[in-house]
Amino acid sequence: MGLGMDFLLSKLLPPLIYPLGLSLLLQLSALLGRRQRWAPSLAAAGVGVLWLAAMPLTSRMLTQGLERQGLALMPQPLPHADAVVALGGGLLAPLPPRQAVEMGDAGDRLLTALRLLRQGKANWLVVSGGSVSLRHDDSTPGEGGLASQLALELGAPAAKIVANGQGRNTAEELQALDALARRRGWRSLLLVTSATHLPRAVATARRLTNLKIVPVACDFQVVQVRGRPTAASLLQELLPDAEALGGTSRSLKELVGLAVYRLRGWS
Repeated sequence: MGLGMDFLLSKLLPPLIYPLGLSLLLQLSALLGRRQRWAPSLAAAGVGVLWLAAMPLTSRMLTQGLERQGLALMPQPLPHADAVVALGGGLLAPLPPRQAVEMGDAGDRLLTALRLLRQGKANWLVVSGGSVSLRHDDSTPGEGGLASQLALELGAPAAKIVANGQGRNTAEELQALDALARRRGWRSLLLVTSATHLPRAVATARRLTNLKIVPVACDFQVVQVRGRPTAASLLQELLPDAEALGGTSRSLKELVGLAVYRLRGWS
């Protein structure tokens, strides 16, 4: 299947505006213009962007802001719906040396959807996600198929699982889900995804589908901290950390994605 220009740009351009890419671009520009008066300031800005983004404090604040938005969208108690949908993300294909489908950071999406199915909150489990690759002739299965395999291994009844293998991003996934729901006569969905992703997913679903969407947040990264802070713990919050840099970048991805989806009329 050919790769659309929009899809290519969505994968290749954002890394240049996330903290690591932006910092490198600033420092590269400073290096190329090292004889210019502005070069030291540009280099310092590059270091500052990277340090700020890599601080655990920054990562936690951005992530927590998105997670609180996601949590606020969830009704309590959760109503019954026609189907529960686990959006794609968090599963790793069984490529060597892996022996089977494995779960990544967002694997809670499938686990949460399975729990809701077992609790009788929905009659069907929809596992979603297409194949996303920039490589030519990549035959790796889409995430919908992978999630279907894993759901069976975890004890879900085969007759209750519906795989939606279409969609390379959130908007495409939800458009495919809308078509699936129309074919099956569904009117309501429990929409399960990571708490940071939920605001964008819900806004998009309500714009692109005619379904009653019930948001379900999972995969929380920021939890309640126990114990009193110390000088060492406060200092740790300000020192650069690779994991924190990743968290900041993921949160910025959601914020940028939501802005782009709104501009394109997808949310």
